[in-house]
Amino acid sequence: MNQEILNFLKDERIGVLAIEMLDGAPHAATLHFAYDESSGMLFFKTSRSYRKSEPLFGRPTSRASFVVGVNESIMKSFQADGEVRLITDDEKDLFERTFLGKFPEKKKTTPDPDAVFFVFIPTWWRYTDWTKPEGKVVIVSDQ
Repeated sequence: MNQEILNFLKDERIGVLAIEMLDGAPHAATLHFAYDESSGMLFFKTSRSYRKSEPLFGRPTSRASFVVGVNESIMKSFQADGEVRLITDDEKDLFERTFLGKFPEKKKTTPDPDAVFFVFIPTWWRYTDWTKPEGKVVIVSDQ
């Protein structure tokens, strides 16, 4: 990803995650995210009682899509397809640095036993910028 896309993902705080539920139906939810440039993963925190947690605990990985930039005033968007899964023990430090680094106010709810930490791993992405003087610019991953 070029620096413009990385900056966009660093600056934006909210996106829409669509996850495949256990019955195959889609479920979309708006939530905070943090992107880790070194791993290429997006990190999230939710509650076990929310619908999007069902597939996270029902199978090792689930298909998902994620969109950032749904506000027309921004005129940029990032769309990605991939998989979501619970974070591993080895990823806890990276989660804390990445997600809690971006959202330090969430540290107080992290010890909650209902807190769920998960990751989205993109397999394909597309970035669109309508603000360029030359017109719409689209950058697509090689995957």
